[in-house]
Amino acid sequence: MSAIASLTLVPRDSITELARLARTSPSSLHSYLAEHGRRARQEYEWSGYCLLYVLTYLEERGIDLERSEFNAESEAINSAYGLTILITPAPERLLDQLDPAGHRTEELAAHFDEMGMDFEESGMVALDGLRLLRDSISELRDDQVLLLHIG
Repeated sequence: MSAIASLTLVPRDSITELARLARTSPSSLHSYLAEHGRRARQEYEWSGYCLLYVLTYLEERGIDLERSEFNAESEAINSAYGLTILITPAPERLLDQLDPAGHRTEELAAHFDEMGMDFEESGMVALDGLRLLRDSISELRDDQVLLLHIG
């Protein structure tokens, strides 16, 4: 089974409506995202599961991208849309923690191995995920939220 990671930029003021649709009309959620969101500049070329493992790697190191001011909204969207994380603009300190140069390829590959994803390019795949997250978050404006969906 495979998964795709998609990144969509949505207006910050639309998050409440997204959560409402997730609770009341999940089928309308896709239409609303298509109308009000736009794809992030970069895409993740690997399996969505690989990006999920990058997120668990970061969380194990105290870098939790899932925690934001939109926790309740995120939970509502997750219940209807699958694994979805709402990421707001981040301070420079967090962006520094996402810098691929601060992570060893061997550690990333070992984490993937622990998750049952042992393949030769896993370290490089994880670095691509870190780069994508850092770059996408650094480009967010204050009036935007990055919707990361893995499914």
